[in-house]
Amino acid sequence: MSELYNKEILRWSTRLTAEKSLPDAQAHAQKTSRICGSRLTVDVRFEGGVIVDYAQDVKACALGQASAAIVAAGAVGLDEASFTDLKTRFVHMLDTGEADFPTNWADLAILAPVFEHPARRGSVMLPFECLEDIFNQQTKLGLSA
Repeated sequence: MSELYNKEILRWSTRLTAEKSLPDAQAHAQKTSRICGSRLTVDVRFEGGVIVDYAQDVKACALGQASAAIVAAGAVGLDEASFTDLKTRFVHMLDTGEADFPTNWADLAILAPVFEHPARRGSVMLPFECLEDIFNQQTKLGLSA
């Protein structure tokens, strides 16, 4: 069994951004893990269907914090198609333990040990659930390219 709380996960959990909200956000999402109670709130602004500003408020364990920090670090510049591909790869990793990410998202692979701990899946999925909700809002609001 892989070590769940490894050094890289703990390092990433300390890298959360200070921005907790965007006063001029175009889309907002809040998700809570039913299993552990971890909560993530995300605000974004779009230009041409691409995220140009991202803020989050994280109330989660080290795993949820690490996942949120990694996603926040790469969120600016993300469009819906890229997000869908990223989420598919992340879910595949959680289902199989096999990580296959583009270079700029390679740090998500540190969360592969969650594969062996299904009860921890809810907290690491929070940024993906929030972004899925946000991209759905983007489409409804006509903010896509």
